Amino acid sequence: MNTKKAPTSAATLAEAAAEMTAYRASIPISDCTTTTTGRQRKVSDFLNHGQENAVPLRQLMAITGADGRSIREKIAAERLAGVPILSDNATGYYLPGNEGERERFVRSMRHRAQEIERAAEAVERGEAH
Repeated sequence: MNTKKAPTSAATLAEAAAEMTAYRASIPISDCTTTTTGRQRKVSDFLNHGQENAVPLRQLMAITGADGRSIREKIAAERLAGVPILSDNATGYYLPGNEGERERFVRSMRHRAQEIERAAEAVERGEAH
């Protein structure tokens, strides 16, 4: 029996996260509609916890073989089903690593929604040329 303790350094954790991402990437979502348990693969199956382990859209495209639009649609559907997929423009997509990440994402989404509403109202009020 192996009694060796798992290393806990940040570098080792980053390596482990990269290794897990590579492992998850071994079966493209486009090539595999169900797992051995019969469950359909989801984008969230390819994500890690914590913003520091975010997966960029381009990497998800490479992993899954799907185009960016399809991946974003799947993410939107998973979010509406209750899967807390977080994202930001700098790092990509990830699952919450802590409550603070979740709260920042919710604040950001609400701010974006307000900005979109303001833009729609401004266009609605604008003159036709």
